[in-house]
Parts: sequence; C-alpha cells; structure tokens
Amino acid sequence: MKQCFKLLTLAVGLLAGITMTSCLGGDSEYQNSGSAIAKVYSNYGMYYYFMTPGRTLTITPTEASVNSLESKNENFKMSNLVGKIVNIGYMWNPDDPNVVQDDKGIQGVDLVAIQSLDFPTLVVSEGNTGTERDSVATHPIISLSPTDAYGQQYQPYFYDDNKSDIIVPVKYFAPNDSRATSASLTLVYYPDDLATISDKNNGTLRLYLNYRVLGVEEYSTQNTYSNFVAFNLRDMNSNILGRWGSSMPEKVKIVARVNAYSTDIDNSETKEEVYDVLTIEELESQQ
Repeated sequence: MKQCFKLLTLAVGLLAGITMTSCLGGDSEYQNSGSAIAKVYSNYGMYYYFMTPGRTLTITPTEASVNSLESKNENFKMSNLVGKIVNIGYMWNPDDPNVVQDDKGIQGVDLVAIQSLDFPTLVVSEGNTGTERDSVATHPIISLSPTDAYGQQYQPYFYDDNKSDIIVPVKYFAPNDSRATSASLTLVYYPDDLATISDKNNGTLRLYLNYRVLGVEEYSTQNTYSNFVAFNLRDMNSNILGRWGSSMPEKVKIVARVNAYSTDIDNSETKEEVYDVLTIEELESQQ
C-alpha cells in the first residue's frame, strides 16, 4: 500500500514557502503517525529535534529519515530551518525497540514531511510608510481568531516564554484569479505611527499584519483557507523587539484589516480588528 503525507503552505503556492511531499511505497511498516507545530533545534549542527509550543514535547527524528527528505528535495537542507517554526509529519512503529516514547516526547520517529511556517517581519519608519520599503496591505483577511468545524477557536500565541516567536492562525480568501501574480503576509512594526506610540506608552507593542495580493484588486470569495503562520520578532533582518527597546513589552497586539464577505480593502464592511497575542498559559486556560 502506498502512503503519502503532504503539508500545504498558504494559498495554493502563491504565498512564500515550499511545499514538500514524501511518499512511502510498498507495504508500510508504520502503525502510528502524527503531525505537530514545533521549533527546529540542532545538536552541533548534526542531529536535529523538534520542540512543540511551550517546549512541552520533544520529537526526535532518525538521521536516516532526515537524510531521505534532503535527498528527495534538492533545495531543502534541514540546517536552514534551525531556529524556525515548522509543521512536521512523522510516522513510527510502536513495536520498534529504537522508538522511545514517554510524557516528555518521542525519539526515533521517521520524519516524512516538513514545512516552514516562518513569514517576514518589517520595521517601517515614517519616511518609508506607503513606499516600496513598506508592505502595504492590499486586501483584508477574514480573521486571526478563526473557529474550526468542531467549534474550536484559535488565537495568536507566543511559542514560549521568551515571547520572540508568534504563531498566528489566519483565515483568508485565496486568489483564484489568473491575474494574481503573488500573495504575501508580513508583520509590520510602525514605530512612528501615533496609535503605536500611544500603545507603547502603555507597555503594549502594536503590530500590523498586512496581506498583499498583487495583480488584482478584488477577486472571488470562493476559496477560503485557514493556516498557521509564524513570525520571529528578533529576526536578524528587522529585529522588531530590538527596535522596541531594551525592555520587553508587557503585551503584544496584532492589528489586521478584516472582512468576512469581500476581498475589497475599501469595502464599507472592511474594518480594523485588534487581536491580543496570548501566552501558552492564557491560551490553555481558554480551552
């Protein structure tokens, strides 16, 4: 029996990222499979492992399965994902003596798919606002607190207590218009924005999630997607927390233009929605 595991990125390949697929042919030896959002770590640049949000569980793949993924995807190197938030798919045989599982995690699984969830951040000063150095929103999203078919509501949250990585659930309309040339999500800090300055005086870091679809102004609301994306507030290219100052903000808020019925950012129903970024503890208390 042939088994395939596939992890998809945002918006039918238009948004940044690479979709990788691994297929296992023949009679499968696996009985169990799992998937998780996690952060990539490495021991001396050789052995890799993943830690789930809150550093709750450690998932350690076999070296052979990592090498297999690299050999099947010539542009993929696991070393390039160290320190990044990813979505992983893995399989294991619980009867395999090399698989060790306890309440702290699991070792010896075969990694069958991996996808980076990291998206770019920007710091845009007043003189660059609205220019090509900015990432101006062109279209609204639907929500950053979507509810799934089982009634479970998701919200933006910090990966761990360091509060430098944010995991954000995004529900949005994906363009199906052939004129659309690209789509992107960027988390932007505008330090000179009046609302941002006001929030900073109260200990709150105010960020803007900008959704850009190029090539088409308005498109059909037929294709709705919900995905997780991640942002590193200490990314070496922008370092939002470094620009904020020496102390950590007491709270982080994300502002987004939202509309559940139209892709027109100037539509009368489009509005700004503000979302609090929760800690793991706050998130769990709401479940």
